[in-house]
Amino acid sequence: DKMPGTGRAKQWYQRRVRGDELFSRVSVQHCCGLEDFQPKPDHYDLVWVQWVIIYLSDFDFIELLKRFKKSLKKDGYIVVKDNITNKGCEMDEDDSSVTRSDYQLKQIFKRAGLELVVDTVQRHFPRELYKVKYYALR
Repeated sequence: DKMPGTGRAKQWYQRRVRGDELFSRVSVQHCCGLEDFQPKPDHYDLVWVQWVIIYLSDFDFIELLKRFKKSLKKDGYIVVKDNITNKGCEMDEDDSSVTRSDYQLKQIFKRAGLELVVDTVQRHFPRELYKVKYYALR
């Protein structure tokens, strides 16, 4: 499988964003928005989602998690790593992102039909930045 798309955009991505050597080690690349991504069912041992959920609406995030759940093998996991707020959500007008609270994320996981197995805070992260948490789900 190859990354969909051809021409200049693909070449730019390979050279500038990932580097030819690193890019060649990845067997499959998916070039699409997460709200449109359709993973193969019963295919993955681990789905890692890091610092991208801030660009999804709650609805799109829940639907994506449901698709990821179907894509997991029997003992597979979804790991979500992201910034969290202390309370409520915070909108960033500059990049149209939303940072959610721990409570809000756990409600989204529940609505997606996922079981929270582990949640933990990233240690040794600068205090002036958002807290970062990992969530292991199945």
